[in-house]
Amino acid sequence: MSYSLLIIDDDEDIRLILNSVLASIDSLTVFEAADGATAREMMQNQKIDGIILDYQLPDMSGEELLGIIKNPLSSDQPAVVMLSARDDKDLVEKWLGMGAKAVLRKPFNPFELLGQLRTQLEF
Repeated sequence: MSYSLLIIDDDEDIRLILNSVLASIDSLTVFEAADGATAREMMQNQKIDGIILDYQLPDMSGEELLGIIKNPLSSDQPAVVMLSARDDKDLVEKWLGMGAKAVLRKPFNPFELLGQLRTQLEF
């Protein structure tokens, strides 16, 4: 079975690190977006199974985009793992309540993130 993953982060270095960690998974197709508008366009044009979503994006917050992704009217919702440099328990609880499967703090361990993705996407 193949899976598609969308990395949404404005930091090119983060996207490169994630791509290098994910490159070892043959069944995974990785897409990238540096902002919310590009991410939304990709989600309309591609079937996305999972998303790595940064909290701070240049055109909208990751929280705002999470609300759009996890719209209760949408039947096919990807699993979302949030990334944030903020250390705020209330935000973590809010994002989990909004439908995020996990929240990882930056700087993150790429292999911990990979483990979360394997658990959420079951690949």
